[in-house]
Amino acid sequence: MIKNPILSLALGLLVSALFGAAFTWAGVPLGWILGAMAGAALYGNTAGLSGRTRYLRRAGQLLVGTATAGVLTPALLDTMGGLFPAMVAAAIAANAFGLLLAWPLAYIAGTDRTTALLSSLPAGMAEMASLARQVNARTEVVTVVHTIRVILVVLCVPVFLGISGSGIPDAVDNGGSVGALLACFGLGLAFALVSDRLGLLNPYIIMPMLVGIFFVFGGFPIAQMPVPLLIAAQVLIGFSLGARLKRDDFARMPRAALAGVVCGLALIAFMALAVAPLLTAMTGTDLSVLVLGTAPGGLGEMIASAKALGVASALVAGFQFVRSFLTNMIVPSLLLRFTGRPPKKGSSK
Repeated sequence: MIKNPILSLALGLLVSALFGAAFTWAGVPLGWILGAMAGAALYGNTAGLSGRTRYLRRAGQLLVGTATAGVLTPALLDTMGGLFPAMVAAAIAANAFGLLLAWPLAYIAGTDRTTALLSSLPAGMAEMASLARQVNARTEVVTVVHTIRVILVVLCVPVFLGISGSGIPDAVDNGGSVGALLACFGLGLAFALVSDRLGLLNPYIIMPMLVGIFFVFGGFPIAQMPVPLLIAAQVLIGFSLGARLKRDDFARMPRAALAGVVCGLALIAFMALAVAPLLTAMTGTDLSVLVLGTAPGGLGEMIASAKALGVASALVAGFQFVRSFLTNMIVPSLLLRFTGRPPKKGSSK
């Protein structure tokens, strides 16, 4: 194992990028993300990753958020506002089905119901793992189940959409300002650093988008993200996913891994085959947007996937954020009713 953390991360990223390029050349859907994930998993389980991968994940999220800001227009913001009721409905459906899955998950994983609830709800892994520590639940089980679900989502999305190939759409010159794009990145980073310390959700994605919304409402169009930076964002997101795939963790908890696969696939299928088509019929929104928007994956992973597949990433981001926000808002009260053990007071970090 390479002990120098910077060198370890640099080599891991290089392997991930090479795998991403190979997957993309071979025509694998979401090739940059899946290839980077495979490369990071292989490197991490052989040479070992000694650095802090969360910083690379945040860099990928910041690029993804900035790229999403680059596609915002007044018309798109109006569409997002009109779809807000559908976003809330999708969030409620995902959480209700996730709550039902807590019982079979607890049985399959052989764990307590608090751990099962935190594992089954479609929220962010970091938030649920942090909450698990506060209520003395099994953090390692929560982490494994959420990791498996997010990876399954990334693997299944191209299948549900029937997409072959993984090329990134060519950048379109929309006449936007490169300065505004750079401001979204720089100000987004500054606001994210402050918001992260305050415990706000997904600040490295949300803050560049909020800056972008401010520019759009002010009449300043934003240039789109250059393709090489889009590729870099996908490699970073895929790398962060692959770094979670630790062979020892899954070997220690085979029942938790099995529960993650079974319940993860059930939730993914429910959202893609039932909720997304229903919302398409009700709103007229493209099915591909709703499959990605309602998929129970991470905000960064789903937006990056949307960018890679040429799907409206801003709409996907709206659905994903509303679900994540509502889930994290209702989890404490659910814990109180479901287990009788409210979270301890303190930081969620």
